Amino acid sequence: MSRVLTINRNARKRIGGASLNCSVFSMRENAMAKRAVSQNCRGSVTFSPKSVMVLLVFMVFMFGSFYLYQVNDLATKGYEIRDIENQIKKLKADNEKNKIQEVELKSMQNIEKAAEDLNLVSSKGSTFVSLKGPVAMK
Repeated sequence: MSRVLTINRNARKRIGGASLNCSVFSMRENAMAKRAVSQNCRGSVTFSPKSVMVLLVFMVFMFGSFYLYQVNDLATKGYEIRDIENQIKKLKADNEKNKIQEVELKSMQNIEKAAEDLNLVSSKGSTFVSLKGPVAMK
C-alpha cells in the first residue's frame, strides 16, 4: 500500500455511494481512492512519498551548494582584505620615508651644497631702495 498526499481546494465528490473528501493535504492509502482522487477531484495535485523525498534531497543539495559558495566567497574576501591592509601599511611607511627625505632635501645644508655644485655665487651687498611716492608696475 502506498500513501498519497493530495492537495485540493476543499472539493467534496461522491463516487459509487461513498463520499470522497478532496481536502487540502489529505492522505489516502487505498489504490482505488488514489485513482478516484486523481480522476474526480479537479485541480488536485498528487505527491508520492518518493517524489517528496526527491524534492527534499534536491532542496538540501541546493541550500548546501549555496552555503558552500557563500563560505568560500567570504574566505576569499578575507584574504583580499588582509592583502589590501598590508599594502596600506607599506604605503604609509613609504609615505613617512618620503616626508623625511623631503625635509632633508629642503634643509639649508643641502641647498648650500647644491649652490656650490651649480657654481652659484652668494650675494654680498644688498641694497634696498625706498621711495616716498606711489610706484606703478607694467
